[in-house]
Amino acid sequence: MKTRKLLKKLCAECAVSGRENEMLGIITELTEKYAYEIKELPTGTIFAELGDRKAKRHIMLDAHIDRIGLVITYINDEGFLKAEPVGGMDMRALAGTVVRVLGREDVTGVICTLPPHLIDKEEGFTRDKIWIDTGLSPDRVKELVSIGDTAVVKSTFRELIGDKVAVSALDNRAGCAVIIKCAELVSRKLRDVRLSLVFSSQEETNESGAKTAAFLLEPDEAIVVDVGFAKQSGVPGHLSGELGKGPIISIAPSLSRKMTDSLISSAKELGVSFDYEVDGSTTGTNADGISITKGGIPCAVISVPEKNMHTQTELVSVEDIENTARVITAYITGGAVK
Repeated sequence: MKTRKLLKKLCAECAVSGRENEMLGIITELTEKYAYEIKELPTGTIFAELGDRKAKRHIMLDAHIDRIGLVITYINDEGFLKAEPVGGMDMRALAGTVVRVLGREDVTGVICTLPPHLIDKEEGFTRDKIWIDTGLSPDRVKELVSIGDTAVVKSTFRELIGDKVAVSALDNRAGCAVIIKCAELVSRKLRDVRLSLVFSSQEETNESGAKTAAFLLEPDEAIVVDVGFAKQSGVPGHLSGELGKGPIISIAPSLSRKMTDSLISSAKELGVSFDYEVDGSTTGTNADGISITKGGIPCAVISVPEKNMHTQTELVSVEDIENTARVITAYITGGAVK
């Protein structure tokens, strides 16, 4: 499947942390031609098994499938919905945002905000101010929406100049696209390798999906695919990668230097440009939990550069996704994939 079409399909699904089961059908559809087994865990994590199940080398590819969103906590007498963030929502981008409330029926609403003329210029938009106005009567709102329902920002998939696309949920549906592209590339090349594609749950809240999957699967090594900060004004250069110039490869004490060096060698062999992200301790990704599972699992992290993280207009390069998949595939197969 063409990468743009794949991204659009993945980002159309909601699957806020804790509701990942909404993705089971689409992941099954996208991976069943490559996998001999697809399974959903109680935590909402979905994994697809490829290659030789009896192989001595077992690699886990992880990309979290959940996205940030909102959860309805209260409905007042006027029919306004109080909501709390699920995951690290960028509060600066929420005021006045159109949202989709996933109730008994989908309901469109707007996050209330006062005109700037009526607020203190220094006053920020904080989580206690999140109220959603659906325009419906209080009785109708209570018919359609219940406490505990989730909501996501409404966002249109936009193709920008060149190979750039912008939409919400690219964190981390971009990573999910990478490991699906890997499945396409390695499906006929997997010899003496068992490959577990893990679409993990709840990374945005507590990383439980990847931890439990790693405990169950017991891989020999794991590569975590996420999004990283793309270079732009105000983003430190040592923490970012240039959009359109390949993946970001992480170096950290919590990661396997041997695996990291192998990813670097694979990128160089392919002629794929890349950037580094160097951390002095942990990585802020699922690798932090996977690496200390059971007796310890060697991990590496490779990321797709992204602008506007945790907003309704996250932005990535399609070529970066494809090149990230090529680098991982070369790592797995031990050879360049053109």
